[in-house]
Amino acid sequence: GGKIVDVEITGRHWKNPTGTLRVTTVGADGQATGTRIHVEASDGKFYAPTDAYARIAQRAGFWFFHNTGTSVLELPEGEVALLAVKGFENQPESMTTQIRAGEVTEVTLQLETVIDMEERGWFSGSTHVHANYGGNLHNTLENLMMMSRAEDQDLVLEQVANKDNRILDYHYFEAGGGAHSVSEEDQIVVVGQEYRPPFYGHVFMFGLRDHLISPFVTGYEGTAIESLYPSNTDMLLKAKQQGAVTGYVHPFLGENDPLSGTLGGGKGFIVDAALGTADALEWSDSNRAGFYPLYSVWNNGLKVTATGGEDSISSLHRSKLVGSFRTYVYTGTQALTMEAWFDGLTRGRAMVSSGPLLEMAVGSAIPGDTVHLPSDGGSILVTGRLRSITELDDVALYCNGNEVERFPISGNGNDLDFTYELEIINSGWCHLRTEGSPAERGILDVAYAQAFTNPIWFQVGDDSIQDTDSANYALQWIDKLQDLAEQWPGWRSQQEKDHVYTQFDEARAVYRNKLN
Repeated sequence: GGKIVDVEITGRHWKNPTGTLRVTTVGADGQATGTRIHVEASDGKFYAPTDAYARIAQRAGFWFFHNTGTSVLELPEGEVALLAVKGFENQPESMTTQIRAGEVTEVTLQLETVIDMEERGWFSGSTHVHANYGGNLHNTLENLMMMSRAEDQDLVLEQVANKDNRILDYHYFEAGGGAHSVSEEDQIVVVGQEYRPPFYGHVFMFGLRDHLISPFVTGYEGTAIESLYPSNTDMLLKAKQQGAVTGYVHPFLGENDPLSGTLGGGKGFIVDAALGTADALEWSDSNRAGFYPLYSVWNNGLKVTATGGEDSISSLHRSKLVGSFRTYVYTGTQALTMEAWFDGLTRGRAMVSSGPLLEMAVGSAIPGDTVHLPSDGGSILVTGRLRSITELDDVALYCNGNEVERFPISGNGNDLDFTYELEIINSGWCHLRTEGSPAERGILDVAYAQAFTNPIWFQVGDDSIQDTDSANYALQWIDKLQDLAEQWPGWRSQQEKDHVYTQFDEARAVYRNKLN
């Protein structure tokens, strides 16, 4: 009949003998630290503390819970296997112990640091996290902070979004364009917006000074705004008027060129890259499909930043693991602030990672920087550094979209330092990529381990970056985009079409100017 009755749980009576496990996780400094804990008890099942939210990773399928340093579990007697994980910079630690009926067993797992990226000036955060979409957890920003700390992230970038005719988490938004008031010295919280039209592709907007952008959708058939007007370009311009940083989210998946299909989930990206309305292109899972449009815009001299954000929905038991695809941004001596982090991101001083930690330099230049060379070019020395908690085969150097060299990783497949001399003749760019096999992804909640840097740019004399094939690729993309838009049934007027197609033509002009 719908009557609500509170039932207090005063105790648990187990069918089989149980004992208690108190597990503490500490860092290399010996201090308690939050981690992700995996448990397999003697009956082959997963257990979690009564005050923890049990989760299962969407891609990898493993069970886990997050803690703040110490957890207490009731477990069946017998052997229990434990695994503690803290992000990508610490070596996971495992152990087994015995649970005895009616007794308390205390254990400590100490994680060793593989590399301290903060010490090197790099700070990480996923560009795509949601607090609430559904499920049975009423999630809070504080809980997102706890999980992000356990996953060793420095920033929490939460997005307000529309879902099923609801605007979720809008009450978390604070005007001003700065970090959220719950932020702490060692962890920055930013509440932005995901604008989610089904045709052009979803985008993020962080740093809105005044208000969230409305309408939250266009192009949904059967609604009052099923037209493809306003376009993503219109909405991104609105966001930029408020000082926001913008980017296309979860745009491409798989291994194939989106141009060979229906342009994937980021149909508007090529247009907004040309018009300067999109600052970034996000990776939400391991894929090679995104490199086709990304390399195209880079080869046209458009400095869009690649970012990582897994699109976790943290109120669900089964969802992407928070921080499983993240963005490392170099802020150098500015340390950790929202302003420094997003400034570094828009400058391209960033690395995308699902686990491997990859750095690149040419002298003092790092990704996002430009190396100036004389009109006849010159020789440069590329240095690379890789540290990984999972096994990898090699690191690849790509320049102007083409693979130049591969550097094999010997030994345990976890670390590599190298230098490589390269002759630069024309203006362009280079970056580093690494990937692992699906079988070696281990505790990573992705299809396979993947990481890559943003490019270091090379300016040779006064020559601009030009690539005829990449310009033609972008023009073909826009032509296909317009063909798909022309088939859309919800346009309200020719005036709306003309407005949007004029934006397409403005983007075409940018790419035509790049033709040799």
